[in-house]
Amino acid sequence: MIRNFLTCEKEIAENSHDGIGQIEIQKVFRRKDFSGAWDFALRVIMPPNSSMGLHEHGEDEEMYIILKGSGLMAIEDQEHRVSTGDMILNRPGGRHGLLNDGAEEIELLIIQASMK
Repeated sequence: MIRNFLTCEKEIAENSHDGIGQIEIQKVFRRKDFSGAWDFALRVIMPPNSSMGLHEHGEDEEMYIILKGSGLMAIEDQEHRVSTGDMILNRPGGRHGLLNDGAEEIELLIIQASMK
């Protein structure tokens, strides 16, 4: 199966995970598309001054892949500068969030897999 994330239907999420502002989400693949433990693959566009609030997952792992831009990633109780090319692994039960505190939009892929 092939899908182009540039042409997938877009949704606007308001205050994602109690974050700030609006972000654009494209659901490229969903649980029903996979045979394995994958939950989803998303493309996300975060304008300047927007965020995905600090949140926690249960029994899943999530990978953020920064395609463009830079921001401030919170992982547990630490903050890290992230930018184009960074891949961030969010572990099961871990808390994380992302703030676009830059002047350009952040473009990222988010891929999640269940541990069950």
